[in-house]
Amino acid sequence: MDAARRLVERVVRATYPFLTYLPQYYLLQKTSKDGFAPATCLAELLARTLAVGAWANRSGPHNASAPVGGVLGVFAQLLLLDAVVQARRKKSGRGITQPTHRPRYGATTRQLGREVRAVFRAAFRDRDKALALERFKKLRVAFWAWDELGPYVEVLVVFSLYLVGASFLLGTFRWFGSFLMTASAMMDAISPAPQLIRTFRRRDAAGVSALTVGLRFIGGVFGFAYGARPKLSAARALLDALVVALVAWHSPPVARVRAACAVLLDPVYGLVRRGCLWAHRRRAYARVPTEGEAPVSPKTPGGLEEGASPRRESPAKEAVVSGE
Repeated sequence: MDAARRLVERVVRATYPFLTYLPQYYLLQKTSKDGFAPATCLAELLARTLAVGAWANRSGPHNASAPVGGVLGVFAQLLLLDAVVQARRKKSGRGITQPTHRPRYGATTRQLGREVRAVFRAAFRDRDKALALERFKKLRVAFWAWDELGPYVEVLVVFSLYLVGASFLLGTFRWFGSFLMTASAMMDAISPAPQLIRTFRRRDAAGVSALTVGLRFIGGVFGFAYGARPKLSAARALLDALVVALVAWHSPPVARVRAACAVLLDPVYGLVRRGCLWAHRRRAYARVPTEGEAPVSPKTPGGLEEGASPRRESPAKEAVVSGE
């Protein structure tokens, strides 16, 4: 019984990173809406790659669930990035089957490397925070401006090669394996943050799979209960719960209910607003009388009382006053 439980647990750990994002990939292929945050793919790619590096460094569980789950998770994120760049090309008017000028991926990666070095140079050598922030913004814009999958794959391959080289050089140090595992767990914990920020700013959840968000939330809860790092799993579950709440709030059924409630409460809101405006005007025009002076009703600059219309004299009296 215990062996069957361990087998099921390993199978779930290996297939969970891939099966979780399949509904999101299907939704992107079907609708091509841009509500999904691509930065989630970046965080998940880093998390899965670091997890594989930690397993290769013999810092994680010594079974096949970690590398298989990492590889399947990377494959799922590449599928999502492919769907995102296809939707971006459709939105910009570039057909998938049209002949287009493809950039040189090596030159693009070298340019990205120069931008990364410029960010570190401004932050650590020149100690110019404003310049480092400006360089980082340019780096982020340049990274997400690609409308081809090739540059993203090449950046992932280059990062993996650097990680393998660092593992060979620092593999004898225990702190390096702990660093890889902690960094992987942290990137996995903050991966819902880009989707949360994007949905909150857009006030729309179109293009976000509720099933994917719900499965991620369930995974965070199980990680908090049975995982090795319950605090990071709790943070991830909290962020996923906020994403679930936003997706539910902006879903079509709840949006229709909110619209109906707004129509029903609009007269009450109008009455409350008029009452508050009337009270504000009374407070603004009220004048406290001095000692020995009778209270004076508020008047307009022309000497008339508030709300009173100017009185017109009779035609005969107006003729006498004008001297006619």
